[in-house]
Amino acid sequence: MARERYPMGQSERSLTNLGQQVATLQDRHPAARLERTQGRARLLEATIPRTSRRPRSLAVGLALLPAAALLVIVLMASVATRPRASLRFSVGMTEPGAVGAWIAAPKAAELPIRFSDGSELHLAPGGRARVTAIDAHGAEIAVERGTLDLSIVHLDRARWTVWAGPFQVHVIGTRFEIRWDPATEQVSVGLREGAITISGPVVGDERAVRAGERLTISPAQNTLEVGTVDESAAPVPTAVVPTEPPKDAVPPIPDAPSTSPTARVTVAESPRPHARANASGSSVPPPVVAPAGPGWRALSLEAKYKDALAAAELEGFDVICEGASASDLRALGDAARLGGSAARASQAFTSLRSRFPGSPEAAAAAFILGRIAQDQRKDHAGAAGWFVLYLQEQPGGAFAAEAAGRLVEAEDKRGDLAGARRAAERYLAAYPSGVHAAYARGVLARGASSAP
Repeated sequence: MARERYPMGQSERSLTNLGQQVATLQDRHPAARLERTQGRARLLEATIPRTSRRPRSLAVGLALLPAAALLVIVLMASVATRPRASLRFSVGMTEPGAVGAWIAAPKAAELPIRFSDGSELHLAPGGRARVTAIDAHGAEIAVERGTLDLSIVHLDRARWTVWAGPFQVHVIGTRFEIRWDPATEQVSVGLREGAITISGPVVGDERAVRAGERLTISPAQNTLEVGTVDESAAPVPTAVVPTEPPKDAVPPIPDAPSTSPTARVTVAESPRPHARANASGSSVPPPVVAPAGPGWRALSLEAKYKDALAAAELEGFDVICEGASASDLRALGDAARLGGSAARASQAFTSLRSRFPGSPEAAAAAFILGRIAQDQRKDHAGAAGWFVLYLQEQPGGAFAAEAAGRLVEAEDKRGDLAGARRAAERYLAAYPSGVHAAYARGVLARGASSAP
């Protein structure tokens, strides 16, 4: 129904004029003006039903959600990418550990080695080992002899490696023991829980070990025995290492990989002094005259990497690189790397790549060269190049997951955010639950927060 308008009378005009005069007087006094404003606000609030006020509060809260979510993402990214301090470790009860120092357990008691992340190692009586490298994500440990029991805490981006002679064990988070006898060149690995892989002669690259499984590997006899950790493992027999190979030993093919069914690590020797030319008449590298005492191979098998490197220098490091087999070049490079010479290690692995291009050993050398550049030289640009090269040569290789994850870190630390994002996306697509997944997500989150 239409509303009718009536003309304003004299009394109404008088009231209106009076109200205007009162408002003018109140405006001249701030306190009165504030009280009037507050009163109007209370009056309006009282006239609005409570149910109509809730959606407004909800709307304000919803409007603030994107900003809060962005703040959470930024905080998570900063936490994920914040550099972590390097781990520390102690030997025995209180003695601070030193990287590279030999650790020897007494003959009558085991020796605990404790790390600041909660990981704990126990070296059996009479055993010897050392921590060869350490960073924020884990450590590299070399077992010289005896049994080492390990309980590794499973953390994001954890990276632990255990060396026993020519064998390499990759660890994420687990409980296992490893036993190495350099005299018989036999290794035994028993996994209680978690996941590990072992690489080396007979088993090849990255052989997975299941929980409850025990592997006993003998390169000298070319045997692999699979048992369970519940079985009472007999002690590893000891024997005298022969200084010379049997007279009827057949020299190995120079480029035969260490995983060949006929591979025998103890028979890989330097070219014989009387060798001068092959059947086609082409000259061979000059002979290497081994000095008195154990050669670099025997010392490397005993995990005496510094001594092995010194012996290789006496034999002629450059000459060895020119004439050694692919498997020997890899062993030489590992001995130099673990013996503290990144330069000699790089030389051995570079020689491996140039002399045996296209081989699995050459691809593995690219990955190890990337690790040397990243971990020891802090050359992140060079490391990224090596990891890309490995992934091109072995996209489904044994080190593909670690190479892809390390590539994310290398691209990020070299300052190439776009390259790091691409590497992170590829890594998460292939390994969504991988060791480097948290780091990759942090790179993507940081990139999203900095986008316009």
